[in-house]
Amino acid sequence: MDVQSASIGAYSISSAASTKATSQSRAADGDQIGSTAATATAGTKDTLSLSTLAASLKGPSLDLFNKLKQNERTLLGDLVDSGKVTGDDVNNALMSSLKQARRTSFATGSMMFESRNPGLFARADSVTADEMLKATDNTLARRKELVSRLGELEKNGQGGSDDYSAILSALSGSESGSGRRDMPVNGPPRSTRIVSPYTMNLADPRFLQSGEEEAASNKLKDSGVSLSSFTEAARSMAEEDVMGMVKEQASFLAEIMRRNGG
Repeated sequence: MDVQSASIGAYSISSAASTKATSQSRAADGDQIGSTAATATAGTKDTLSLSTLAASLKGPSLDLFNKLKQNERTLLGDLVDSGKVTGDDVNNALMSSLKQARRTSFATGSMMFESRNPGLFARADSVTADEMLKATDNTLARRKELVSRLGELEKNGQGGSDDYSAILSALSGSESGSGRRDMPVNGPPRSTRIVSPYTMNLADPRFLQSGEEEAASNKLKDSGVSLSSFTEAARSMAEEDVMGMVKEQASFLAEIMRRNGG
């Protein structure tokens, strides 16, 4: 079922429910009838607003929209209804935020991989494919655990807690007890052999923000929308996307290492 069909279906159900409620209340006094009618009107307006916007949302942008809080979704629907922004603007801004979250996830994941696996870089010339793959799996598993804990804290209203800050620090590669800070500052030059699957292609469209997406983000920001809420909502989606990319790159790197006897 496409987005427009789902939206039309939602509107039909809402309208049918409003009609039934109105017919059941006809025997009540005038105040009750007025209250029911007002509630039905408000419900229908909300459905129409979100249906108009939903028709413009596609793929990952729609998934990200559904992760936003109710008041954030309502605000976007109202902005589209007012003509201040278009549905395409919202779609492009959401996509822009997801790409930004992917870049952040990839960059911090790279730092985390290095901080957790200093030995791989210290002896890069002798690292085997299996060792690199094991280090990759361990790093990705740790990131998945941390992101899950972040989600739990956010759900419980603990987004500003010390635990929350500590997890964000760990995701950025600054986790307490990591081996990176124990590495000597001075020593022999590090090998140029690549042992990390975190190699970003800046031209990759999954990371690269288009001109339309950048303009849409600025337009929504000027209209009073907090883009940081988009990026926060996109974190778990971005982590899943990047996990798939890193696994793919790790497999490719392992093939090269094995061909070269590693």
